Amino acid sequence: MNWADLTSHDLPGEGVAAVVRGNRCRTKAGLFTEWARALEFPAHFGRNWDAFHDCVSERALWHSDPDGPPPALPYTILVEEAAQLLVDASPRELKMLLQVLSDAATVQSDDEDADVYPDGFRLRLLLHDAPAALLDLAPRMRTAAPGAVPPQSGHPSQ
Repeated sequence: MNWADLTSHDLPGEGVAAVVRGNRCRTKAGLFTEWARALEFPAHFGRNWDAFHDCVSERALWHSDPDGPPPALPYTILVEEAAQLLVDASPRELKMLLQVLSDAATVQSDDEDADVYPDGFRLRLLLHDAPAALLDLAPRMRTAAPGAVPPQSGHPSQ
C-alpha cells in the first residue's frame, strides 16, 4: 500500500492539499463530516461509503482543474491524530475506509491518467501521530484489512 504512510515526523506544509483532523473522525458520521469539510465535498454529499468513494475519487483525479488535464502530482491528504480514525466504530468501517481510499488512490492501466503517475498512485495519505499512537493504529488497520498496513516512518526503532 504505497499510497499511504504512517509517520511521526514533522511534516512540511508544502504539497499537502487537505488536512483531516483524526480526532473528529472517531465515528463514521464524524469521519464523513470531517472529510467533507477538509476535501470540500459538494453540499449534496450523501454521507455513505458510495458517495464518499465518488467524492474522494473525483478530488484525487481532478484536484487542480476539472476542465484541464489530470494533475502531475498526487493529491496529498494529511490526517493528524490518525490513531483516532474510526476508533469508536466497528472494524468494518475502517476496512471500508481503507478500501475506498485504496481504490481512489490506485491508477488502473485503462484509466485516462494511467501514464501521468509513474508510481501508479494519484492520491497520497499521510497518517500522522505520535509513535505510540501509530503502534495502536497499525494493528487496527491490519485487522480491518490484512496487508493494508503501510510502512511506518519516524518510529523510534527505525
